[in-house]
Formats: sequence, structure tokens, C-alpha cells
Amino acid sequence: MRAKGGCLVAETLQANGVSWIFGMEDPIEVFHALDRSVTRSVTVHDEKHAAIMAHAYAQVTGRPGICTSTFGPGATNLVTGLLEALRSSVPVIALVQDHPLSVKGRNASSELDHVVALTPYVKAVLRIDTPDQGPDLVRRAFRIATSGRPGPVALLCPTDVMSLEGDGDPYGVERYMHVPSHRGRPATADIIRAAELLAAARRPLIVAGGGSVISGAFAEVRALAERFDAPVATTMTGKGAIAEHHPLAAGVLGTSTGGLYGRGKISNTLLAEADVVCILGSRTGQICYNNWTTPGSAASVIHLDIDPQEIDRNFAVTVPLQGDVRDTLRDLLSYCDSAGIAQSESTRAAQLARQKDAWLAELAPVAGTDARPMRPERVVAELNHFVDAQTLIVTDASYSTGWAMSQMEAPVAGRFMLSPRGTASIGWGLAAAIGAKLADPARDVICVTGDGGFGYVINELETAARYRVNLLVVVFNNGTLGFQRHWEEKAIGRAMDCDFLDVDYSEVSRALKGGGERVADPSQLAAAIARGKTFPGPYVIDAIIDPEAAAPIVGFDKPIAEGAYH
Repeated sequence: MRAKGGCLVAETLQANGVSWIFGMEDPIEVFHALDRSVTRSVTVHDEKHAAIMAHAYAQVTGRPGICTSTFGPGATNLVTGLLEALRSSVPVIALVQDHPLSVKGRNASSELDHVVALTPYVKAVLRIDTPDQGPDLVRRAFRIATSGRPGPVALLCPTDVMSLEGDGDPYGVERYMHVPSHRGRPATADIIRAAELLAAARRPLIVAGGGSVISGAFAEVRALAERFDAPVATTMTGKGAIAEHHPLAAGVLGTSTGGLYGRGKISNTLLAEADVVCILGSRTGQICYNNWTTPGSAASVIHLDIDPQEIDRNFAVTVPLQGDVRDTLRDLLSYCDSAGIAQSESTRAAQLARQKDAWLAELAPVAGTDARPMRPERVVAELNHFVDAQTLIVTDASYSTGWAMSQMEAPVAGRFMLSPRGTASIGWGLAAAIGAKLADPARDVICVTGDGGFGYVINELETAARYRVNLLVVVFNNGTLGFQRHWEEKAIGRAMDCDFLDVDYSEVSRALKGGGERVADPSQLAAAIARGKTFPGPYVIDAIIDPEAAAPIVGFDKPIAEGAYH
């Protein structure tokens, strides 16, 4: 095919199944060559939000998300979103309009060395130097983004190259249109060692990380748990690896969910007491592993991960397994079948039921209170009445993550909750919710965010209204940067400039052509949620909550030790 470079890139994107592109309308030659009956574009207010929308699109569909920017400051605006995708193992491809090759090094307007600027935040930076290279480099970007540990790739598109004609073959490669594109397996000898260790365990625990969800290992995680009578705790990105009403589901572990009113105290206790811990697709980060104090040093650890750099990073591993979670567990379960390996019947499920009952009893007074300002736990409890198998929860970072992860149950196994756990950047939720809803319009998308985080991304309400994206946004409005304020008060004894003016975010939504209402009385929450779910566009519930209420973070119910860090 002979065409302009931009057309060759556009044709190859469409041949690889790209249905949505998020960003500003650059690279311009690419945008103007797209067949809009095949690929639609979303013009955003900030390129950072384009990267986040592409991230959520990729998580929901399992296909690479595409974001775009112009050169210079447009490209640097992508960085926060690309970093989150890198740390969260999400395939995002950023098309960056680059300066003409003919003016490189001459101080052109907004000139930037994009390779140097973007390399720390992506798996690779590729540049199209001739029109003929375009199709191959697009396919290479897909291959890199979806292979091994998934992640973002930047593809630089110089304007002069995009406007020149060349010859290329814009075909797609099905294998690299989704993740995981390759499913590796460990050696059989390692599978046998893992099976024997689990069979000998008295207190086994499975920790399902985000890799379990990426791999689609839902049936396998449940089968492993039931075979060895092993409770399943999840990391925050692993939430949904098992339906949370399952008798062996222990909830989300870590410091963000294990404090007062948090279900995480159950999974944290199990992790501390386990004699064998089977970690599935987790980078063993600080938050979910309680500042790396759990599992205990006496525990034997099986660590399965697609990325060998993550195995043995923070804990001594007894059995390292490099491979895809789903297919490795299939091999493990198959070996157990052939060898007759299974755990004898125990009382783990009954123990978990008692622990869950105790947690629910602790939570009930605040989840059911009519107090004003409202308790956040009451708001979450009302939202729970509207959650079913078609619901997708999108949280912002900070307190909203802790409340949702701890107190909202995944009703079925699958991708139930999106949250920025790679870097925990606030201001993520609304943009991610837009990308998620466009990825799967049949799902009911609910964005849970705080007023601090929502302030970062309010401008994209207009974007959601413009594209008629119907989603519900619940702003937990406590009039302050809650985490920062409470941390300062507990660690230093006072807070500085953390509080905001009284802003009604439902009014902001209406000004930006969405809908919304303010709710201060908990008895009005259910009706407001019902109205929001049927509104033909973005609908903001400005929920006035108690500014003294903290998320269930370990230690936040008492003063924090001097010198502690977060």
C-alpha cells in the first residue's frame, strides 16, 4: 500500500483492532486518516487524562489502549498516566507527535528530546524515521506492550515523516492485540515442589495479585483454594480474583484496609499466621504486605510471576515459579489430580466466617448510622445495594480506595474494581471511569472519589457530557485533603493548609453539562444513586461526609509514631 506515513500508521492501528483513541488531535496526519466508522477519538482537556482513559480501556478490554499528544509539554503531560500504566502492568501505546526531523536541534517551538523525556516511564520509545517504517513499528509497539509483563510504549511520529508518502503493509497480528500475548510455564520439577509444599501446609494462604486478574485465572484460583482449603487474600489490583462471598475469600490485605472498620484485618492476620504463602502475580509492594512485615520469616513462600525481577524481590522464596498465572495453575492442578494430592478437610472456612462476622459487627454501627455529616461507611453501604455482576467500580487513590476496597464486595470473579495502585496518584478516577465506560458500555460504571482528587480532573466532566458517557460519580466531600490532614495531625500534632472552601461539585457538573445533586442526609442516598444511574451522561452526587472519618488504614485510629513514613 502506498500512502502518507500518517495514513499507514492509522491503517495499521485499525488493522490491530483499535476502536478508541484518547488525546489531543495529534499526530495530525494520523487523526485525519482514521476511518471514523472503525475508530472513534475522544478529545480531552489534559493529555494525562488521555493516558488514564487508555489505561482503563486496556484493563476492561484486555487490549492495548491508545493515547495521543502533541510534542513538548503535551508529551510530558502524558507522564503521570504512563507511569501508572508501567507500574500497574497495563498495555498502553502513546502516539506522540514529534518535531520534523529536519529541525531537530534548532530550538524549534516546544522542542524536546522525547526519547530522554519518556524512557523512564515506558517499556520502550520507538520513532518512525521513514514512512515505510510506520506499519512495522506500530506492530512492534503492540508486541512490546503485550509481551512478558505488559506495559506502555511510546511511538514518536515526526510531522514531516507522517506527511511523506511511502510503501507499507498495514496488517494486524491477532496474538498481540490482547494480553497476555504469551503464556509461559515453569518447569515441571518446580510445579511438583509447589504442590508438595502446599500439601504439607497446615495454614496455607493464597495471595492473588493483579497478575491473577490480567491472566484471567479466576477458575484456577478458586480451584486451588478449594483443593487445599486455603483462604484467598488479594492485593488491591487482585480484587475480583475470587468472588468475595466465597467461603474462602479473605478480602483485600494491607495497611489501607486493615485498620478500624476494615476487612483487611482478616487477611492480614491470615498472612501473618500462614506457614505456606502462595503469591500469584504480585510485585509484593509496601502497602499490601504491611510495610513488608508479612509474611513472617518462618513462612515458606511460593511466588509465581510472569516477571522474574519480581520473584524474590522482598521475601525469601522457597519455590520460584516464572510463568503465566492461569496456565501455571492449570499445570499445578493437573499434577495434583494425577498424584492424588489434596488437603485434608479442615475448618478454615468456618474460621473465616467467624472472622467476617466479627468484622461486620464492628462495621455495622457506622455503616448504618443516620449521623450528619454522613459517615463514609454509610455511603458505601448504600452503594452496595446497587452493585451486581454488571457493576464496575472505579476508585481514586487515597481514602476512597481504602473504603471501597475494604467495604465493597466483588459479587463475582472478574474485573470488578479499577484503582491506581501503581503509583497511587489522586485525580485518576473520573478519567479512568470514562475510559472504562467507553470500553464496555453495557457495564454500570460508578466512580468513587474524594473532593481532593476530583479537583484534579473536574474538566473531564465536559468530556463525558460531550460524548454522552453515562456514569455515576460519587464525591466523598469532606472539604479537606483527608489523608494529608489526618496524617499531619497524628504524626505532627497539627495540620496546615489542607482544607478547601465549601464547593458543591454537583453544581460544577451541571455547569459542565452533566447532572448531579448534593446529598447531606443519608436517607436520601438511595434515591440519588438511582437517579444518577439512569441519567444520560455524567451524574455527580456530592456526598457531604464527616471530615474526621478516616479510611481503614492501619494505625489511623491512634497517634502515629514519630519518624513513621507513608
